[in-house]
Amino acid sequence: MKKAKIYFILLFSSWVHAQQDVTVVVDTLNIRIGEQIQYTITSKEKENVRFPVLENLKGLEVISTEKVDTLSDRLERNYILTSFDSGRYVIPKQELFIQNKAYYTDSLTVHVAAIAVDTLKQKPFPRKPIVAEPMIFDDYRPYFIWLWVLAGVFFMVGVIYYLWKKYGPQAPVIEEEKTPPYQEAIEKFASLEEKQLWQNNKIKEYYIELTEIVRVYVAREIKISTLEATTDELIQRVTVQNQIEKIGIEENLIQELQVFLKHADFVKFAKLRPLAEEIRQDNRDAKKIVESLQPIMKMYKEARLLEYDEHAKNSKSAQKVSFSPRRKTIYVVVILILAMLMTFGIQKFLQNTSAGAPSEFVEPSVSNDVWKKQSFGDPALTLQAPVEIVLQTDAVPLPLKDVVASMSRYEYKAPQDAFFININTITYAQNNASIEEELQKTIQDLQNNATVENFEYERLPVAFKNGLQGVCLSGSMNKDGVSKEFKLIGVADQKKLWQVTAAYNAENTTLKTMMASVIASINIER
Repeated sequence: MKKAKIYFILLFSSWVHAQQDVTVVVDTLNIRIGEQIQYTITSKEKENVRFPVLENLKGLEVISTEKVDTLSDRLERNYILTSFDSGRYVIPKQELFIQNKAYYTDSLTVHVAAIAVDTLKQKPFPRKPIVAEPMIFDDYRPYFIWLWVLAGVFFMVGVIYYLWKKYGPQAPVIEEEKTPPYQEAIEKFASLEEKQLWQNNKIKEYYIELTEIVRVYVAREIKISTLEATTDELIQRVTVQNQIEKIGIEENLIQELQVFLKHADFVKFAKLRPLAEEIRQDNRDAKKIVESLQPIMKMYKEARLLEYDEHAKNSKSAQKVSFSPRRKTIYVVVILILAMLMTFGIQKFLQNTSAGAPSEFVEPSVSNDVWKKQSFGDPALTLQAPVEIVLQTDAVPLPLKDVVASMSRYEYKAPQDAFFININTITYAQNNASIEEELQKTIQDLQNNATVENFEYERLPVAFKNGLQGVCLSGSMNKDGVSKEFKLIGVADQKKLWQVTAAYNAENTTLKTMMASVIASINIER
């Protein structure tokens, strides 16, 4: 029974360790690979307490660090740990500051056991195929470049075609050849005689075709509609057209046409039966009307043709004056140049955009003659740098107004994200400035960036000329595929806290030298 009590006391003492007012508790010291440990540090003091940032945990990893929990009689902070390798690992002593006095926790030993896998019952899973990354807009950008180039080519071709159609040589319009009106009428007269309609007692049909020959001839020559018009309407249209166009048809010829058509109307509609001699006379009258109109229309057309040619010549001369071949060529060349420049400019713009090329980055000089001393906060944190670190904000967030009296943030960020420097100064309402919490927040902000990989750092002490002791977290990471190094320097003194964050491209030796000089020049003046 005594041995059991002794074993219980020893086991409990391995889980719970205390140094004066500091206690460390773990929920277990034996886990399997991948399982988690809850590591808790407790302080009975509640004023001016700074909890540590767990580090130097060889074989163990910190999954998360919870916020400080304020209870009625103590302060607690929980850390979640795990391990992915079997073995025996030690959680070293952790430094805790209570009212600027250092306390240390005891070290603990954690046993991590491997998980036995029975391959007879649980067969290995097959290899997973390579999963292609989802397509994004930048993957399609080259196609958009060629699309713009193709659109520019089509635009130029369209402009050339438009100018050629409008100002280029025009092909002559070939009209379909038709039988002249006079020749057509003569042929129809001959064909009517061959039919011998009136000789076969088809007088009405004969007069219908005879008057149609005359009507069609008049319609084609004078350019009026006659087939659906009555005799009076036809005579009126001929008279009006003769006066407007000044054709030159004599009045007696129009009267003869009217008499002929009137007599034919009696035969077609009033069933008048003319004698053979009257039919022959009507045939002669129809031919006479056509024969009489022919020379008049010929003279009229020749006069109109001469007038049209003169007008056409004047129009061509005017067109040549307004759009000469030389001016056409200039217009075409200018439009082609503009189209080519537009296409080339769009292509270069898209290429620059696809490459993500920001403004050109010029490395700052490491020569001391261009550096200047800069001050931040009160008491001031001073440093020397070749760039000006400007104030970004001095507003205190509303949730912190009861705790923080003043806060300022200064920053400089180089183009292309080659390097940046960030300085925070905080004045608390009471003597509770904790640099560990601020450093932990900054580390978490850097780690939580979606583009950051391979994040690691180490903790180093920092001493200033005035005797203040600070902390430097020096590490490296990959951000957006670029290898970077960073420095976090923090120091707290009663109500005042200063923090400097700097990151730069690791492969740039000039930046390395510059940042080393900047960090070496940091001092707290008081």
